[in-house]
Amino acid sequence: MAWHEAIGLHSRWLAAAVGHARVEYADLYDRSQPTIARMSPLRSEEAERRWREVRAIVLARDKRRCRGCGELCPAGEADVHHLVPRAAGGEDDPANLITLCDGCHGARHPNLHGTLARRVIERWGLRLAQWLDRRGDLTGLDASLGATLRLLGVTCFRTPQMEVVLAALRGESLLFVSATGSGKSLCFQVPILLRTGCGFIISPLKALMSQQVSDLQTRKIPATFINGDLGPTEKEIRYALLRDRAIKFLFCTPERFDSTMVRPAEVEEIARSTPSYLVIDEAHCIDRWGLDFRPNYGRLGSVRRTLGEPPVLAFTATAGVASQKRILDSLGIPNARVVVTGVNRKNIALVRLEGAGDEKRYAVIRDLLAIMPSGRTMLFVPTVKIGHKVQQGLHSVGLEVPLYHSQLKANDRDMLLGRFTGRLEPAADVIICTNAFGMGLDVPNVRLVVHWQHPASVEDYMQEFGRAGRDGSPSVAVLFTDAKDTGLLRFMADRTVDTSDLDPEARTIARQAKYQGIAEMHERATMRTVCFRAAIVRYFGEEKSRRRKSVAVRIAEWLFSRSSHVTQAQGCCDKCDQVRLDNVIEWAVRVWTSARPRAQFVSRSG
Repeated sequence: MAWHEAIGLHSRWLAAAVGHARVEYADLYDRSQPTIARMSPLRSEEAERRWREVRAIVLARDKRRCRGCGELCPAGEADVHHLVPRAAGGEDDPANLITLCDGCHGARHPNLHGTLARRVIERWGLRLAQWLDRRGDLTGLDASLGATLRLLGVTCFRTPQMEVVLAALRGESLLFVSATGSGKSLCFQVPILLRTGCGFIISPLKALMSQQVSDLQTRKIPATFINGDLGPTEKEIRYALLRDRAIKFLFCTPERFDSTMVRPAEVEEIARSTPSYLVIDEAHCIDRWGLDFRPNYGRLGSVRRTLGEPPVLAFTATAGVASQKRILDSLGIPNARVVVTGVNRKNIALVRLEGAGDEKRYAVIRDLLAIMPSGRTMLFVPTVKIGHKVQQGLHSVGLEVPLYHSQLKANDRDMLLGRFTGRLEPAADVIICTNAFGMGLDVPNVRLVVHWQHPASVEDYMQEFGRAGRDGSPSVAVLFTDAKDTGLLRFMADRTVDTSDLDPEARTIARQAKYQGIAEMHERATMRTVCFRAAIVRYFGEEKSRRRKSVAVRIAEWLFSRSSHVTQAQGCCDKCDQVRLDNVIEWAVRVWTSARPRAQFVSRSG
């Protein structure tokens, strides 16, 4: 396909997602699903195209006026009704179709009363909320929000997604700290769809951006990525699409703006754009890894200025209060809103065990696995060498546990990952792993996470023990501690810094930052006079908003947001529950068997 043909195709593809037409497409896509579902998968694309054309003809013929009550139907509120139902042989032909408003359409279709009534409630409820909005909290929000959510495959937000979306629609920059799998993607997808223009999403992982683009394209939303794996011709096509404003989402790595790593002409091409938002995924790379892992993350503040200073939406799973400040300062938005949620995982009971030698640790792990309900276990080790030692030690107590680490061949890593996630046989419900295994992993039924020693920062610990209990059921996180833990971690930090390409001054800064992270984690791992859970929550600064919500926001949340609930574990931490080596097994039994019927999510979430 020639590049100009590709541009034309993508431009038509975008017609429903840019500007005023986005409402019509979201509404059309939602209403067309029952029709498409009844047809062969091979015909679904053709059926959708045909229905879109026929619907446009009918709306134009009727001048968007309801043939029942005569009222003009605003954008997104017009239904197309079959005079002779499909079930009775009626065709998708303009002669058999008329325009109806939601109310008149509901009167013709008793089986659709619930769906159509919900849309009427959404529409009039939002109008009431906007009329009551004296503070401007709902600025930028319009009637297409419900249709946009359905286009993305969800029915409503989870707390606090709507708070983030409303701030973004007001043009505010913000940092959202929330656990992996909590729906951060929805928080930038909705504002980008609702505002004119293309959103730039900065992501550190090529595999991740490719998956996100595929998910959006599956929903007929124009998105693409640009990275070094693409050939020159394909890159030119995508740059042309960007110039012609034919895409809504552009994913790239921060290196895409570095003229020392990318051809200057390409950097200039992308820098000429003025995106609606600059989205920073994995924003912790700016602080914890910015100096010695991904230096270009630390330059995103200047990139934003080059792009015309669009609002910044930064997302990360872990960032403490001090780290949050450094991230915002680096991006040039020091006073931006910070929203923190998901740190206090009430369904995960935390326990620190000190004074346990290796043999005792092997026995505790064996006994925990023996009493644990069905589910998976992750055992984190700091190095491959220690991983092999733990593997041999568990073998001595009758456990054969595979070890995952970065030095394995790619096929072997994929095999272990597949066995742990249930994709491949034989299944591996227990795995020893370095911290590389946890990156991007979202397995719902991890019931036990064990740390052989505490990691190098509170952020790392939060990310790793947070792999447990993603399904909301009671889970346990065990942390073995020893006074000598910091020695190995400082040695590893020195080796990382000394082998980096940093100049001497930057090495000193990076080394001190790593030392500080180790010390902060060690303090919380060994301090037995305060609640372990409370110490972690305070570190991240998670607290309820002190600003009183307006009536307008409360109405909008009632319309489009639902709270989700998990089972609170019957256990908090070793300090609160007086847990020691001699009673940890009985304590874990109490936690795992305390599950009450868990409140189900009332909606799918992004």
